[in-house]
Amino acid sequence: MGIVNGLRKVQTFRALRHRNFRYLWMGQVGHAGALWMDQVARAVLILQLTGSALALSLVIAVRLLPILLFGLLAGAIADRTDRKKLLLGTQCVTLSTHLFLGIAVVAGFVEAWHVFATAFVAGTAMAFNQPVRQSLIPMTVGREDLLNAVALNSTAVSLMRIGGGALAGVLLIPFSAGGVYLVTAGVYVYVTVTTLMLRLPPREGPPRKQQSIAADLAEGFRYIRARPNLGIVTVLALILFIFAFPFQQVFVPLLATRTLELGDSGVGFLAGATGAGAVLGSLVIATRGSVRRPGLQLMINMIVLGAALILISLQSTVWGTALLLAVAGSMTVTYMAFTNSILLDNSSPEMHGRVMSLLSLDRGLIPVGSILAGVLVSSIGVRPGLFVLGAIVLSLSVLALLVWGRRLAAIRTSFGQPESAHAETPGAPATESGHARR
Repeated sequence: MGIVNGLRKVQTFRALRHRNFRYLWMGQVGHAGALWMDQVARAVLILQLTGSALALSLVIAVRLLPILLFGLLAGAIADRTDRKKLLLGTQCVTLSTHLFLGIAVVAGFVEAWHVFATAFVAGTAMAFNQPVRQSLIPMTVGREDLLNAVALNSTAVSLMRIGGGALAGVLLIPFSAGGVYLVTAGVYVYVTVTTLMLRLPPREGPPRKQQSIAADLAEGFRYIRARPNLGIVTVLALILFIFAFPFQQVFVPLLATRTLELGDSGVGFLAGATGAGAVLGSLVIATRGSVRRPGLQLMINMIVLGAALILISLQSTVWGTALLLAVAGSMTVTYMAFTNSILLDNSSPEMHGRVMSLLSLDRGLIPVGSILAGVLVSSIGVRPGLFVLGAIVLSLSVLALLVWGRRLAAIRTSFGQPESAHAETPGAPATESGHARR
């Protein structure tokens, strides 16, 4: 804890001065690390069992399918139940799937259908985990530290994108995929302990009127419809998830192996460059702590991202490509940090789960973008395909700025402001007391 206490004195890590957020963040580090280790181990395992690239694609789709199926339901349940208990439940389910796969591989009875079944179960747990974990952030920090906390949360994910995947690769040298899964099960024991350490305040306000899940979902849609700015921010995220994210999943491996001829090790190098940019971007946002017009910042980020993808498609050198990938990685993670912060800061606490579940639903459409990217590569090639996606991102971002520029400019948040100042703002969502959070 001495290291943590030292880091929280630094402005970049100021949200760590809140005890509850420290434990939530420490859990996020473990959760993200295990998630990236799972992605590597699951890919290796299904290829060992089937030797089929199609099977690998189907496993990825099965892993993400529950987000589409249960994303909205997860948000509604998060808003009507104890979020800490729900988070613990999702972690225990994921721990069980990893432990089962580890034992199955080590004992020698694993089959391909085990990989698919556990992917769906783990994906279902993830569908509930993400809106709950995000909605807990405002309960653990003050409004003046919300953007910093969200950025540090993104930093944990970005760091583990590099560290988790690298650790899985190292473990696969002396051990099988089963050994990796036994390690990740142990990591989830740690994550569960950090969640148990949370001491969250009771929810403020009168007890919620008990109603059906369907009524809760309808209330969530009415809430968003009555606040057009939230709806606009949620819709704009589709540009990122559908048209921009394929650069990481599809084009980075293809650029390394087909275009730049770096081989399999080059995939890790280019992915590492993307992750390094993401880490740097999230740390910059954590240090800034306040943004005057976060809505406009979203479109600036997306325009820069679209331009970076176009330049990558025209780049022929390894280091030039790596540098531009770092820029693209930085833009994606900072865009998500701003989006999450805007949604959380401009919605009431009792609606956080449902509001964030809409963003998770957007994330569930990532496979659509991957399919589009695959079609483009098959039809016109790697570089032209990436150029087209970059042009789409750039064009849609400029169009959104022309259509919704005034609305985006009007979005305000309390990032970096003292809570007392925000409390005087008419209509500001209620927040927990600083004493309770700490």
